[in-house]
Amino acid sequence: MDPTTLEKLDGFERNQSGYKFVPEDTNVRLTLLGNDWSEKRILVYGTNSSETAIEYVETLIQRVREIGHDAKLIGDIEISNISVNGDFGEPLRLERAVQDLRKEEIDVQYEPEQFPAIIVKLENPATTFLLFSNGKFSIQGLKKRECIEPRIIELKEILEQTSTNL
Repeated sequence: MDPTTLEKLDGFERNQSGYKFVPEDTNVRLTLLGNDWSEKRILVYGTNSSETAIEYVETLIQRVREIGHDAKLIGDIEISNISVNGDFGEPLRLERAVQDLRKEEIDVQYEPEQFPAIIVKLENPATTFLLFSNGKFSIQGLKKRECIEPRIIELKEILEQTSTNL
């Protein structure tokens, strides 16, 4: 298949890593890796479930078929990263949290001149938290939905055990 024909379809755009497909009226983005289809991988961003991700992949495949190419999904969908945003509901004193977490020998980074959050890395499973002073947080690195709540509870307990108000 000549991948450049994708550029003729609405919603497709060539980028450095391959082609990007953005379905209309969504925050979803699909990236087809490899400018020459060599990688044969599709990355899906912005969905709330693997079922929704599959629906968007099927939409992408149908769009490619519409221009005369034989496209099909070969293999299973694999979740490689779940991104979660949340709010502890009260502000955090970041400077104090950094000190307390370091005393507990927890991997924490804070460069307030470069980024307004502390980065906390927990192991088993590897999880990265971004903690903001307003109490909001972001989680990266999880691969299973059932790990989300226990990781949030674990970090909250760590923060409560230290003198970081939560």
